Amino acid sequence: MSMMIDRWVKRTVLVAAALAGFAFYANHTTQPCTGHQVGAGGMCVTVQAGGAR
Repeated sequence: MSMMIDRWVKRTVLVAAALAGFAFYANHTTQPCTGHQVGAGGMCVTVQAGGAR
């Protein structure tokens, strides 16, 4: 029974990781960073031109 639970947990984690990767890719391609922004996966941060002061 323990082996069956271990297998179920491994498959669940694998599926969750695959779905998270797909979501990250989808956000990165549909909401790219523009201008003075850095980031990935649709999570962008505006940065100052010429660096921090």
